[in-house]
Amino acid sequence: MVVRVTCPECGHSNHPDAPRCDACGVVAAPAVPVARPPAGTFARPVVIHVRHPEGEPPRVTLSYLGLGAVAALVFTLTPLLKYMGWFLASLVHEMGHCAAAWAVGCPAFPAIRLDGHAAAVHGDQSTIFALGIWVGLGFFTWRRRDNRSVLVAGGAATLVYPLLAFTGVREWIFLLAGHLGELAIAGVFFWRAFVGGFTRSRAERVAYAACAWYLLAANIWLSGGLLFDEGVRQWYRGSGSFGLVNDYLRLAGSLHVGLSAVAFTMLLVSLAVLPLAWRLSRR
Repeated sequence: MVVRVTCPECGHSNHPDAPRCDACGVVAAPAVPVARPPAGTFARPVVIHVRHPEGEPPRVTLSYLGLGAVAALVFTLTPLLKYMGWFLASLVHEMGHCAAAWAVGCPAFPAIRLDGHAAAVHGDQSTIFALGIWVGLGFFTWRRRDNRSVLVAGGAATLVYPLLAFTGVREWIFLLAGHLGELAIAGVFFWRAFVGGFTRSRAERVAYAACAWYLLAANIWLSGGLLFDEGVRQWYRGSGSFGLVNDYLRLAGSLHVGLSAVAFTMLLVSLAVLPLAWRLSRR
């Protein structure tokens, strides 16, 4: 009888002579020499696994992407699960608004109602609070100046911060932050699905991919619909939560551009999320 060897990375059962795991591609290194067991006793095969320098095969990574897409479709078409997806997207969306508002010194809090309404309204800017953030950003950059990446990124952020916080640009950032927050979380979830998550379990990776697909597809559908479908445009104009005007409409009015220009830009941003996450996972 052949004793199967369990891969410590994914739990798949492999033949003891297999050079790598059949499921995740982890390479099996030669076993460490051990003393021969006494006669009449049986020793369990010892296999040490090391991650292949090139990572797992792309086909294995993409399989989780495909399974996640199927799960996201089920998530979307099932009434109860669809509501859970809406709640997840709303939570991420409104927290994006709030994070952007607080970053420029404007207190904000999310409001999500179970009957399908969600919003985040910020208050007036606290100049002292915004100045404190600016000073803190500069101080952090100075303290980490030995790190070139931090110095460049932090220095650029410190220079640009007054333009973002003390001009009308901060309102544009607030309006964009909801959908950008959804896309950012979708990108992080795709990346986690590609690199193995925290536990490297199959279920975790599929769950990450499913949530990422849900968030990304919703944004692609909205941007594409606002570009090409008059029915979607009519629905969007009248579907603001709590009677408020939706983000893209307010942003288009503030920038004095058409709604299609905003939708086209956000469609391009949405389409870049998956390739960027894939690229980061392959590094």
